[in-house]
Amino acid sequence: MKPISPPQSLMELTADRIREAIIVGELQLGSKVSEQRLADALSISRSPVREALALLQIEGLVRIFPKRGTFVFTPDEKTVLDLCDHRVCLESACLQMALDRAPDTLLGGMRQAMEDMHKAIRAKDAAAYALADMRFHRAIVTSSGNLSMARVYGSTIGPLMALRTHLFTEMHADNQISMDQHAALLAACEAGDIQQGQAIIERHVRMLADHYRRSRESAVQPPQSPVT
Repeated sequence: MKPISPPQSLMELTADRIREAIIVGELQLGSKVSEQRLADALSISRSPVREALALLQIEGLVRIFPKRGTFVFTPDEKTVLDLCDHRVCLESACLQMALDRAPDTLLGGMRQAMEDMHKAIRAKDAAAYALADMRFHRAIVTSSGNLSMARVYGSTIGPLMALRTHLFTEMHADNQISMDQHAALLAACEAGDIQQGQAIIERHVRMLADHYRRSRESAVQPPQSPVT
């Protein structure tokens, strides 16, 4: 018989909702988070919200300051670079395992996510694109069949996906480049070319760090004097 999966706790469901709100940009980077407003929005008490925020602090998505409150994280360059290194290692390893163990599952998940990303672009829905992008990369990890790596990935990918949404909406980064890289990665997987796929993953992930660096540089540029 198929085993019964235990239901998620209210705290886990609350963490999922808040995590998604941060990743899609509903809760913006650096913004203050109110436990009471979250509880009211989710129609629950403050207790599971408080527990969920404690979990999300471990994941790096929020920071809790005594007597000041809870804030959505604000990344620095070192953190972004470290997270990119982490993601490249995990996704590259999982890609090889997925192609070896479950190529049909991998390709099916990637193709469905690609279709959802195309729909989101046509609808100009940045939040839907971010979620489909996340499903594309999760397909790589879950298809590896390694539950330990999937748990680690799930608990660490949030800050990078939230930063990606911020850059692609607030900073108007180019979605087409991202889409082209997803398509190239799918093609490499369809051809069974692991090395090419891993090289594309590295370029794709590093692009986020490049966008972040450029956004920081442009933010500190002094205004240009008007031409007279």
